[in-house]
Amino acid sequence: MLAGVAFWGSAYTYAQSSQGKYPSIVQKLVQRFGLAESDVQAVFDEAKKEREDQMKTKFEDRLTQAVKDGKLTDTQKQAILTKMQEMQTNRQTNAANWQNMTPEQRKTTFQAQRQELESWAKQNGIDLKYFFGGFGMKGGYHSK
Repeated sequence: MLAGVAFWGSAYTYAQSSQGKYPSIVQKLVQRFGLAESDVQAVFDEAKKEREDQMKTKFEDRLTQAVKDGKLTDTQKQAILTKMQEMQTNRQTNAANWQNMTPEQRKTTFQAQRQELESWAKQNGIDLKYFFGGFGMKGGYHSK
Protein backbone atom coordinates (compact mmCIF):
# COMPACT_ATOMS: atom_id res chain seq x y z
CA MET A 1 0.00 0.00 0.00
CA LEU A 2 2.79 2.40 0.94
CA ALA A 3 4.52 1.59 -2.35
CA GLY A 4 1.32 2.36 -4.20
CA VAL A 5 0.89 5.68 -2.42
CA ALA A 6 4.51 6.63 -3.06
CA PHE A 7 4.30 5.59 -6.71
CA TRP A 8 1.01 7.39 -7.27
CA GLY A 9 2.34 10.56 -5.67
CA SER A 10 5.51 10.55 -7.73
CA ALA A 11 3.68 9.60 -10.95
CA TYR A 12 1.10 12.35 -10.47
CA THR A 13 3.79 14.92 -9.79
CA TYR A 14 5.78 13.72 -12.79
CA ALA A 15 2.74 13.94 -15.05
CA GLN A 16 2.15 17.53 -14.02
CA SER A 17 5.73 18.69 -14.44
CA SER A 18 6.60 16.66 -17.54
CA GLN A 19 3.56 17.95 -19.38
CA GLY A 20 4.03 21.57 -18.40
CA LYS A 21 1.77 23.44 -16.02
CA TYR A 22 -1.24 21.16 -16.52
CA PRO A 23 -1.67 17.40 -16.89
CA SER A 24 -2.15 16.21 -20.45
CA ILE A 25 -5.87 15.42 -20.01
CA VAL A 26 -6.51 19.03 -19.01
CA GLN A 27 -4.55 20.24 -22.01
CA LYS A 28 -6.55 17.96 -24.33
CA LEU A 29 -9.87 19.22 -22.98
CA VAL A 30 -8.74 22.82 -23.29
CA GLN A 31 -7.63 22.32 -26.88
CA ARG A 32 -10.61 20.25 -28.02
CA PHE A 33 -13.37 22.35 -26.47
CA GLY A 34 -11.72 25.77 -26.42
CA LEU A 35 -12.04 26.14 -22.65
CA ALA A 36 -9.98 28.22 -20.29
CA GLU A 37 -7.15 26.20 -18.75
CA SER A 38 -7.85 27.58 -15.29
CA ASP A 39 -11.53 26.55 -15.48
CA VAL A 40 -10.73 22.99 -16.54
CA GLN A 41 -7.99 22.69 -13.92
CA ALA A 42 -10.39 23.99 -11.25
CA VAL A 43 -12.88 21.21 -12.11
CA PHE A 44 -10.15 18.56 -11.86
CA ASP A 45 -8.86 20.02 -8.59
CA GLU A 46 -12.38 20.08 -7.14
CA ALA A 47 -13.02 16.46 -8.13
CA LYS A 48 -9.69 15.39 -6.66
CA LYS A 49 -10.44 17.20 -3.38
CA GLU A 50 -13.87 15.53 -3.17
CA ARG A 51 -12.32 12.07 -3.67
CA GLU A 52 -9.65 12.79 -1.07
CA ASP A 53 -12.27 13.99 1.42
CA GLN A 54 -14.41 10.88 0.84
CA MET A 55 -11.42 8.59 1.30
CA LYS A 56 -10.36 10.40 4.47
CA THR A 57 -13.87 10.19 5.93
CA LYS A 58 -14.13 6.50 5.11
CA PHE A 59 -10.71 5.86 6.66
CA GLU A 60 -11.60 7.80 9.82
CA ASP A 61 -14.88 5.88 10.07
CA ARG A 62 -13.00 2.59 9.91
CA LEU A 63 -10.62 3.73 12.63
CA THR A 64 -13.56 4.86 14.77
CA GLN A 65 -15.14 1.44 14.36
CA ALA A 66 -11.85 -0.23 15.35
CA VAL A 67 -11.87 1.89 18.52
CA LYS A 68 -15.50 0.90 19.23
CA ASP A 69 -14.57 -2.75 18.69
CA GLY A 70 -11.69 -2.42 21.17
CA LYS A 71 -9.04 -3.10 18.54
CA LEU A 72 -7.49 0.36 18.81
CA THR A 73 -7.45 3.00 21.50
CA ASP A 74 -8.56 6.53 20.75
CA THR A 75 -4.95 7.62 21.34
CA GLN A 76 -3.76 5.16 18.68
CA LYS A 77 -6.44 6.38 16.29
CA GLN A 78 -5.28 9.97 16.73
CA ALA A 79 -1.64 8.93 16.32
CA ILE A 80 -2.48 7.22 13.02
CA LEU A 81 -4.34 10.28 11.74
CA THR A 82 -1.47 12.56 12.75
CA LYS A 83 1.11 10.29 11.12
CA MET A 84 -0.95 10.08 7.93
CA GLN A 85 -1.09 13.89 7.74
CA GLU A 86 2.65 14.11 8.37
CA MET A 87 3.36 11.64 5.56
CA GLN A 88 1.07 13.48 3.15
CA THR A 89 2.77 16.79 3.94
CA ASN A 90 6.22 15.23 3.47
CA ARG A 91 5.16 13.67 0.15
CA GLN A 92 3.94 17.03 -1.14
CA THR A 93 7.01 18.87 0.12
CA ASN A 94 9.45 16.37 -1.35
CA ALA A 95 7.70 15.64 -4.66
CA ALA A 96 10.35 17.43 -6.71
CA ASN A 97 13.12 15.45 -4.99
CA TRP A 98 11.40 12.17 -5.95
CA GLN A 99 11.46 13.21 -9.60
CA ASN A 100 15.18 13.85 -9.57
CA MET A 101 16.07 10.48 -8.02
CA THR A 102 17.26 7.44 -9.89
CA PRO A 103 15.15 4.30 -9.52
CA GLU A 104 17.74 2.92 -7.07
CA GLN A 105 17.64 6.10 -4.98
CA ARG A 106 13.84 5.92 -4.89
CA LYS A 107 14.00 2.31 -3.77
CA THR A 108 16.51 3.13 -1.03
CA THR A 109 14.47 6.14 0.14
CA PHE A 110 11.26 4.11 0.14
CA GLN A 111 12.90 1.32 2.16
CA ALA A 112 14.15 3.85 4.73
CA GLN A 113 10.67 5.39 4.99
CA ARG A 114 9.12 1.95 5.40
CA GLN A 115 11.59 1.04 8.17
CA GLU A 116 10.86 4.32 9.95
CA LEU A 117 7.13 3.71 9.72
CA GLU A 118 7.41 0.13 10.96
CA SER A 119 9.46 1.35 13.94
CA TRP A 120 6.94 4.09 14.65
CA ALA A 121 4.05 1.62 14.53
CA LYS A 122 5.84 -0.82 16.84
CA GLN A 123 6.62 1.96 19.34
CA ASN A 124 2.95 2.95 19.35
CA GLY A 125 1.60 -0.61 19.50
CA ILE A 126 -0.18 -0.21 16.18
CA ASP A 127 -0.64 -2.96 13.63
CA LEU A 128 0.09 -1.46 10.22
CA LYS A 129 -3.08 -2.99 8.82
CA TYR A 130 -4.99 -0.27 10.69
CA PHE A 131 -2.59 2.41 9.64
CA PHE A 132 -3.09 1.71 5.95
CA GLY A 133 -6.76 0.91 6.15
CA GLY A 134 -6.28 -2.74 5.19
CA PHE A 135 -8.65 -3.91 7.93
CA GLY A 136 -8.52 -7.40 6.45
CA MET A 137 -9.57 -6.23 2.99
CA LYS A 138 -8.22 -8.08 -0.01
CA GLY A 139 -5.15 -6.29 -1.26
CA GLY A 140 -4.72 -4.33 1.97
CA TYR A 141 -1.36 -4.09 3.72
CA HIS A 142 -0.79 -6.74 6.34
CA SER A 143 2.20 -6.59 8.63
CA LYS A 144 4.53 -9.54 9.03
